[in-house]
Amino acid sequence: MIAMDSNFIILKNAALENRLPHLLIFHGSGSLERRKAFGELALIVNCKNESPPCRQCSACKKILSGNHPDVHIVEPQKTSIGIEQITALQQKLYRKTFEGKYRVCLIDEADKLSIAAANALLKIAEEPPENTVIVFSTSNAEGIIATLRSRAQTVYLPTPRQEEWESAIRELYDLSDGDPDMARSIEQIGVTKITEWLCLYLKIIKTGNFLESFKLFPLEREESMVFLHALTGKMKQMVINDELTADYLAELKKTMDLIRKQVNHRLAIEVMMLKHIRLGGTKIG
Repeated sequence: MIAMDSNFIILKNAALENRLPHLLIFHGSGSLERRKAFGELALIVNCKNESPPCRQCSACKKILSGNHPDVHIVEPQKTSIGIEQITALQQKLYRKTFEGKYRVCLIDEADKLSIAAANALLKIAEEPPENTVIVFSTSNAEGIIATLRSRAQTVYLPTPRQEEWESAIRELYDLSDGDPDMARSIEQIGVTKITEWLCLYLKIIKTGNFLESFKLFPLEREESMVFLHALTGKMKQMVINDELTADYLAELKKTMDLIRKQVNHRLAIEVMMLKHIRLGGTKIG
C-alpha cells in the first residue's frame, strides 16, 4: 500500500518527462511502502512502452522479478551500510547502462550509512553519473548527513489512511498508531500478547501496584520498543479523551530515546512506570 501524495505525483511526472533529480530521499510511511515507491519509479524510467509503466515489457518484467541489471539495492549488513558496499556500488554506477535507460539505485535504511560510506557517496552526489538516480529510503531523514541531504530532493510518502490498509493488517491500525512498519512488528509478536501487555501496564499505573511489573518481563529489547510504540498510540488517544495529561507521553518519549541509546530496557521501563504512577495513574478508568 503506497499513499501517493502530490509530492510523489510530481516526481512521477518528472520521471515521465526525463527530468528527474539524480538524488532523492524517500521518507515517511513504512519501509515496504517506500520500497514499492522506488520500484514504481524504476519501472517508469526503464519501461520500453510508450505509456510507462506497462509492467509487461521485458524491462518491466525484469524489474518486477528483481533481475534488472541496471536496478541496484544496497541494504545494511547487520547494523550499518559500510564503505565497502558503497565502493562496490560506485564501480557499477560509473559503467554504461546494460540495457536500461536509467541506472536506478536504492539505499535502504540510509540513516544507517557509516560516516565513511556517506562521505564516499558525496562524490557521486557532486559528480553524478549520467542517467543515474539514487534513492535514499529512511524513516529518519535527519539521520542522513547534512551534506547529502542538502544535495537531495526530499519526497515524503504519507502514512496510508485507515481505509487504504490491506485487509490482513487493518485490525492493527490503532495499535500501531497508523505506522505500517510497526503494524508488521506487532503482527509478528502477536496482537493478543501486545494487548495483554498494554492492559497490564495501564492496570499497574492505575493501582500503583509496582510489584505486578515482573509480569511484563522478560521483554526483549526489540519487543520492548514495539510495546512502547503501541503504548504511545494508546496513551495519545487517552490524552485526546482527557484521561491522561501530555506528561505521560513525554516520559514515554524519554524512555524510548534512552533504550535507543542502549540503556537497559527493563530498568528504563521500570523508571518510567514509577514516574507514571507518581503522575496519578488512578485517573485511568
